[in-house]
Amino acid sequence: MGERFGEIDRRSFLTALVGVGAAGALGAVGSSCAPAPTIAAARHTLMGLWDAVVPGVHAGVVEDWLSPGVAAPGAGQAGVQEWIEDVAGSLPPPFAYVTDWFLRAWAADLDLWADVFHPPIDDGGPSFGDLPLGPTFAERGRQYKIMLMMGLFDGLIELKYLGGLLLAKLAFYGDFWAEHSGGDRVGGPYIGFRGAVGSTPIDDFTFGLPAGRHDDRLGVTPGGLVCVP
Repeated sequence: MGERFGEIDRRSFLTALVGVGAAGALGAVGSSCAPAPTIAAARHTLMGLWDAVVPGVHAGVVEDWLSPGVAAPGAGQAGVQEWIEDVAGSLPPPFAYVTDWFLRAWAADLDLWADVFHPPIDDGGPSFGDLPLGPTFAERGRQYKIMLMMGLFDGLIELKYLGGLLLAKLAFYGDFWAEHSGGDRVGGPYIGFRGAVGSTPIDDFTFGLPAGRHDDRLGVTPGGLVCVP
């Protein structure tokens, strides 16, 4: 059933291409609309997508800096693709649609976009993952194509793409792969997020206690904001 709905979504993708004047190209690239044959074949494109969501270091190119001369970490360093591959098909709603098939289909759609917007059509490249990161039409980068795709689609396909992008951001800043594999945290330290604190869940925060009751868990940020860790 999930693949059937996926085919409906991909038919909407072709309709959108017609809407932007690419109807003449559809005959040439129609075969490219099949999902990537394996997740390994889709990996480079998907990693380019997560890289556009969380700029850092990708394919040897530094796209963001912590400080002069110090490269910022990105989705590749945080293992976003590894985590998504590992949990694909096992996530609870509303992310249950993130399956191996969905990821392979998404990669094929992204590569088709890269081909359509970089004539000659159906010349085998470039892959979406090969495009330079850039927000403008002149640069024709991955970030621009994400913006364009989100503007064209509505309904279910837009929600699925948006959900996937948000999931990648969460995986980076929450260090899902590090928590999953026991590796080093990358995304959390990048923004000063300490991650999980303590070994037991906190069931009862101060804001749920009677007014005036002291809570030893209260802390104060450098800016003077009272907070609960």
